[in-house]
Amino acid sequence: MKVSEKSLELNVGAELLNALRCRWGMRKAYLRGLTQREEHREGVDFFAKMPSSSRILAFQFKAPKGRWGERTPYRFTIQRRQHVKLSTLAANWPNGVHYVLPFYVAPAKLQCDVPHLLRDTWFLPVAKMLGSHLFGPHQTKTLSCRPGLASINPDYELLNASQMELSGDVGIPVPQFAEWYTELHDSSDELQRRSPWLVRGLRVAIVRP
Repeated sequence: MKVSEKSLELNVGAELLNALRCRWGMRKAYLRGLTQREEHREGVDFFAKMPSSSRILAFQFKAPKGRWGERTPYRFTIQRRQHVKLSTLAANWPNGVHYVLPFYVAPAKLQCDVPHLLRDTWFLPVAKMLGSHLFGPHQTKTLSCRPGLASINPDYELLNASQMELSGDVGIPVPQFAEWYTELHDSSDELQRRSPWLVRGLRVAIVRP
């Protein structure tokens, strides 16, 4: 049996939130998921109610491919259209947008490592991967990951989640994030509807002043 993507988001997200509050000094930080249904209900009103001094960090969670055993390299799939949208944010706020890559396939390893999942969870800043040239003619690409390194041609440095540092002045201003999210849609859709998979696995850390 494989650890589900939702289980990874919940458990790694809980540790990430604790790190934001305790280790990185963002005591009022909290995590929020953004969904298509939520957009219909709240829209940008949610962002409008937030203090303008708040900042947002975007974490795009990915689950490793495969179903059996823990072995390197761990492989993760990234999608062109989702990556292009994230790159729009990362181009202006390079410290605010990260892929989150937990090295967990089997429940046994997750259960063994709890509550220290961040020790084998890795961040890949989207800003290091700007541009769609990574994909060539393809709509998806596979990241082959080992501790500290993601290979996709070219290679990218991975940052260990338990060792990296974040400060309260990083992140995306609320008005700019709200604008990005309001305009988020699948450009291949003639009706320009928001595609729910574009925000699948996206968790935002809202850092209150």
